Amino acid sequence: MKTSTAISTRISIFSLLLMTLSFAASAAVTPTLKNVGQGSMSWLFMDIYQVALFSADGSYQPGQYPQALSINYQRDISKNALLKATRQQWQKLSVDKELYSPWLQKLSKLWPEIKDGDNLTFLVADNGHGNFYHNGTWLGRIDSPAFSEAFLSIWLSPRTSEPGLRRQLLGERR
Repeated sequence: MKTSTAISTRISIFSLLLMTLSFAASAAVTPTLKNVGQGSMSWLFMDIYQVALFSADGSYQPGQYPQALSINYQRDISKNALLKATRQQWQKLSVDKELYSPWLQKLSKLWPEIKDGDNLTFLVADNGHGNFYHNGTWLGRIDSPAFSEAFLSIWLSPRTSEPGLRRQLLGERR
């Protein structure tokens, strides 16, 4: 029993260290923001990504910016798969199609193909405009507070499809 507990503790410490190191690319983008919470997304025993939420004071307040969401991918994901998943999440959240259709067109021009180990960070400025960074390099901006709110809602809305991950991002214990 002691051996399995020690191994489990070592694995947990190692996982935490890897997660901390993997957010290094986002640190360059979000140097003054504080971590609110972090978690990981898995599907059928496959790790998809690790994600962290940052804010000015280390707490989450909807619509209070700046905020950043930093995603570290643990597998290759095509741009088309990202766009499709984003569209599906907005549909589940009842975002108006007339809003998200042009946003998806903009994202298709901004987002790259994702490789295992890549970081994609979404930084929302004080004015609500959103900036995307890939491995610390600026990709572009979408000047729409409505877009920023809708994009963050994929993870942070009470109606998200991943409530456990939302709790982790908000720093809630449970």
